[in-house]
Amino acid sequence: EGLGVPRAPQPPSGQIEAGKLSKVPKQTKFVEAEYPKAAVEKGIEAEVLLLLDINAQGKIDAVGIAQPAEPPGMGFDEAALAAAQQFEFEPAEMAGKPIAVQLQYKYKFKLKAKAEAEAPAPATPPVAAGAPAPGVVARAPVKLVRGPVANFTGILRERGTRLPLPGVVVTVFRDDGEKPVGFEAPADAEGKFRFYDLGPGDWKILVEPPGFFPFRTTETIAANEGIDVTYYVERGSYNPFDVTVTATRPRKEVSRTVIAAKEIDKIPGTSGDPLAVVQNFAGVARVPFNGIIIVRGAAPEDTQIFVDGATVPLIYHFGGLRSVIPIGILDSIEFYPGNFSPAYGRAIGGVIDVQIKKLQPKKVGGYVDFNLFDGGFFLESPLGDKGGIAIAARRSWIDAIILATVPDNAGVNFLTAPRYYDYQLVANYRPAPAHDLRLLVFGSDDRLALLFSNPADFAPESGANTFSASTTFVRSLATYKYIPNQQLENTLKVSQGFDWQDFNAGNLFFKLKINAAQLRDTFRYKFGERFTLVAGTDLLLSSSDINVSLPAPPKEGEPPGPFDATKLLTTNLTGQIYFSPSLFTEVEWKPVPRLLLLPGLRFDHFTRINQSLIQPRFTGRLQLGERVTVKGGAGLFVQEPFFDETNPSFGNPNLKAEKALHYSAGVEFKPRLHITLDATGFYKDLWSLVSQTTALGPDGKALRYDNGGRGRVYGLELVARHEFNNNMAGWVAYTLMKSQRQDSGSDRYRLFDFDQTHILTIVGTYLLRRNWQVGGRFRLVSGNPITPVTGSVYNASQDRYDPTYGAINSSRNPLFHQLDIRVDKRWVYQSWMLNLYMELQNVYSQRNAEGVSYNYDFSKKQRQTGLPLLPVLGVRAEF
Repeated sequence: EGLGVPRAPQPPSGQIEAGKLSKVPKQTKFVEAEYPKAAVEKGIEAEVLLLLDINAQGKIDAVGIAQPAEPPGMGFDEAALAAAQQFEFEPAEMAGKPIAVQLQYKYKFKLKAKAEAEAPAPATPPVAAGAPAPGVVARAPVKLVRGPVANFTGILRERGTRLPLPGVVVTVFRDDGEKPVGFEAPADAEGKFRFYDLGPGDWKILVEPPGFFPFRTTETIAANEGIDVTYYVERGSYNPFDVTVTATRPRKEVSRTVIAAKEIDKIPGTSGDPLAVVQNFAGVARVPFNGIIIVRGAAPEDTQIFVDGATVPLIYHFGGLRSVIPIGILDSIEFYPGNFSPAYGRAIGGVIDVQIKKLQPKKVGGYVDFNLFDGGFFLESPLGDKGGIAIAARRSWIDAIILATVPDNAGVNFLTAPRYYDYQLVANYRPAPAHDLRLLVFGSDDRLALLFSNPADFAPESGANTFSASTTFVRSLATYKYIPNQQLENTLKVSQGFDWQDFNAGNLFFKLKINAAQLRDTFRYKFGERFTLVAGTDLLLSSSDINVSLPAPPKEGEPPGPFDATKLLTTNLTGQIYFSPSLFTEVEWKPVPRLLLLPGLRFDHFTRINQSLIQPRFTGRLQLGERVTVKGGAGLFVQEPFFDETNPSFGNPNLKAEKALHYSAGVEFKPRLHITLDATGFYKDLWSLVSQTTALGPDGKALRYDNGGRGRVYGLELVARHEFNNNMAGWVAYTLMKSQRQDSGSDRYRLFDFDQTHILTIVGTYLLRRNWQVGGRFRLVSGNPITPVTGSVYNASQDRYDPTYGAINSSRNPLFHQLDIRVDKRWVYQSWMLNLYMELQNVYSQRNAEGVSYNYDFSKKQRQTGLPLLPVLGVRAEF
């Protein structure tokens, strides 16, 4: 059963209200979908809400899913898509002229009614003479009739991807006599089609699905023979947005940005790295490299990064070169700059949650990718019709490039040139509609080892001429989702892993080993359309061994100073166990249909600092008409100090949690279906911040740190986003912000290290004909604050000059601006595709200042600049 409801038409000029149509589309051809066998066996009925793009001729151009079937995974969505592609309509009209529209169409799957009772068997008649006895079948001559013979069969596949094309109609015809003859047959869910009893001779073949180039050929049918073919039909455009449209999760947060993997992959300036794209969002500061993320004026450690809701230790290789999650296993990135749900905690800045894709492969496929930095592969395969499995791996070849270019007489020998690798395994399986299982295993390894021929070329204070560093981690995440009905949903996640860090430079060393585990369970119950309860637990457990001999690490607001070998701090701790249990709850309440209220509460206990904290949070969204939504939120957020800050040797073991109050309010406006305008104002009040102090403790020992720091951040974020339409996608993001800190013992605010008053980012991509795509990114950002050097003093004991500094962050680097351009070209072959991409970063080679360097006595200075024009070339083969 199909029900069509006119929705917002979308001609090239933009959106038109359905009420302005002079004639709504009328269906003239309906095709019944194939009922999924598994659903028939279990007696399950469902409905799928489709989006039909109907052209001015009444034909179907594209079909998407606005709301998938419940329960998922039964095959309802695929069956509805295959059937809907064959629908036909009388076109819609406006002012008497046919126009293209988008139609919201509800396809209902209903089981046929069963007979209430079997007809009674007739009574057994008396046995007549010569008749067969009961139970004996009388035999009589039977005329055998031969059924139709399929003598022309085949499979339709998409050229380049080898995916089946269900629902596409194949036409065979010929005109070699007085009367033309033609037949049609649609492809089934596997792309197979059949024609029966075609007469011998030449038959013309036509395949012309919407969005594809017409496919024409001729086949010869011989008498008493059949042929079987495979046709590869080329899509009109292999752009990254040609994917099935599924319903997006309703907006609940004040600010949330979601960007899909297909869009991330080709954003200029990121070299295809998923997390690098976050720096293009509103509220995110520009940093010289990708290893740190500054969200709404918060310190880097104030922002948490998750993978599918599980905490990860390190997300980047070598402090920012590349992230450890490849594009192949990524579904999307969800970014919350503030006022995030109580389900997230232990952060006073923002949250980034990297979502791993749910595998639903229809074939064995993947890609191989080679670029300037590394090479890798991704391979996925279906697990029957209920799941999939994928593996991926990547290794850098920076070491090979360095070893090939460094001369033999250089003063440094690369015992282990800088290299990294990472690996991933993803599997998901749905044994029954109510049960969904997923496994993710991933890890990385970074290593570097140097040997200096002259110790003075390295660091004479270290007492050695060798340097080595390595970082390794492995994580596993198992997820079990239970959805027995539309009211109840429970998700259990269990994560476990190991982290190793090893740094060695003579008498300077840092060795860390952590064994960590996390359990997260989220329960969701929908009492009705207006009230939903969410509750859960988030438990972290870790055991660590640490052995350190280093000077105290520099803190925010502290200018870089010379190394002092007399101030080494050491510690050696083994078997340190920390447990951080959390509980959270949130209510989704709709007192009226257009108003959503989300009061929530989170409880955290930190055993390392022996402190328990309750954090109330609230978010609200009110829809004013169809295009305007106002929003606002407030909440308390807390986090533990860093490990070195609470270590007895490096810091103060009596420190407590840092706290922040987030306030935000804004408005969203959709002037067009594909355009969203968003304005959000925010204010953050920070207190109990860990700050350096010269105070002494009760035992007369220097405290080093206390909780006397404060901070405030306020600003405005403006975003204009253009979803893919008319071959274009992109956004403009502008942030006006001020981030200040007040150090312990001071009553004056100063600028935060990464305060950037103005942050403007413009990102856009455009699809050209013949599978070309171009894109650009332009950034204009205030320079970072710096602490000026006002002079120097000769240090006789160290035989060097020590700098004297002015007021903290009282100066700035010059304005930063940069243009990046990316060009992609794709060649489509029969069973695979080749994609060549070139990215030019800093196109006009702007010498942007990133800092200041001085001569030996600090009497002369020179600006340190970033990289000039950097070309990045890569090639990817997809199969």
